[in-house]
Amino acid sequence: MFCVIFLAVRFSASAQPDSNGDDTGTRELKGDAVNTASWEARELSNIRLRFKLPPGYKEKRWAVVFGSPPIIATFQLGHVNQIDFAVENAEDANPESAKVGLQKDYVDYKEWSQVIGGHKGIVQTFQGGGITIDEEGERLPNRVEAICAVDAKHVLRISALLGNQERQQEALKMVKTIEFY
Repeated sequence: MFCVIFLAVRFSASAQPDSNGDDTGTRELKGDAVNTASWEARELSNIRLRFKLPPGYKEKRWAVVFGSPPIIATFQLGHVNQIDFAVENAEDANPESAKVGLQKDYVDYKEWSQVIGGHKGIVQTFQGGGITIDEEGERLPNRVEAICAVDAKHVLRISALLGNQERQQEALKMVKTIEFY
């Protein structure tokens, strides 16, 4: 009997609870510990979006935009930290079907539902999806992928490639600051 109770408690503790619709991922990471008071307000008027970023991020202007979907905006901090915003056309703008598929090289993968700027969304965090090379050597990058349905035919994808867990925490907090207007 003890073994059955132990296993039940163990499995329920490792299961991810359903989102309450305003889940911020704090059970996975300590994103709430990040102070945004000194962060800079940014705006992407072409998609009517406001958000805040830590100081130091610069918008990268692309001479040529290609790919599918084309990136609307990229913000960089140094050579390792990059946050991309893209709007994708979708038959059915469902964040669940637009999320990044789990790959074998992903480490510490977590996923949860979250309201992003008042829209239904999914947030994913993990390490992997390539290799980062910087002054600390070669290692797996920290990633944040956030997807939300903007309307019935479009999803907003935010893809962040980050140099460390602190920057990953900041990207998670940035997602919480998103507002559509």
